[in-house]
Amino acid sequence: MNQSQLNNRVLNKSVLLLAGVSLLAFQSLAQVKENTFDVLGSMMDTSKKEINARQTIEATKTGFLDSKYHKMHKEGYWQFFQGSSSAKKGEYCTAMFMREGMGVTIMGPGGSYKGALMMLFNGNDNPAFPTSPKPSKVLVSLKQGQDSPVSLHVLNYTLGTMELPVAVFAVPSIEAALASMDDKLDFHLEYKGQKIVDVEWQGGHAARDELKKCLAGQAFNTKNPLKD
Repeated sequence: MNQSQLNNRVLNKSVLLLAGVSLLAFQSLAQVKENTFDVLGSMMDTSKKEINARQTIEATKTGFLDSKYHKMHKEGYWQFFQGSSSAKKGEYCTAMFMREGMGVTIMGPGGSYKGALMMLFNGNDNPAFPTSPKPSKVLVSLKQGQDSPVSLHVLNYTLGTMELPVAVFAVPSIEAALASMDDKLDFHLEYKGQKIVDVEWQGGHAARDELKKCLAGQAFNTKNPLKD
């Protein structure tokens, strides 16, 4: 199966969020400045630090397993923000879902980049996760639901002061990303035969609605569930 056939297959499968991973998309994405996603990197740093700290504190208390923070860690939570400090209204609109230290981020267009992005990450210091200091193309395998795994090239680099490695998938448009945001969606990512991300989100429809508000330049939910 050639790359064109693979892209068509991916485009025709509603359970896959990815679509049209082309050389042009990678070239456009690679041109984005390294500090473009500064807010996203900061949010990843903060989320990892805060939930780890909350768990440590709550673990010393009776009823830890019933605590809000343990529940959020196990069941997951969403955050919504604009991924760049230089974003204008409607740019870099981001929905980030985290669960048990792993996460998925959907980001809309901004600046010169007109497509959308999906990022998968693992904050559990998994040594199998590739870590490239600068954007590099790597081959990964993605499986969702009962579908067969699909091999795709993604961009790999690190974000934030904690240098969290991410796998970045180029999506041709934010419309394609929004249309594929099922209420429940699972992601099983492997690199060189080793599992690096295994996460399932819920509440995808509500998250999609918040993204739409941001994209339209309207007020959206910016609460931090770890604080509010």
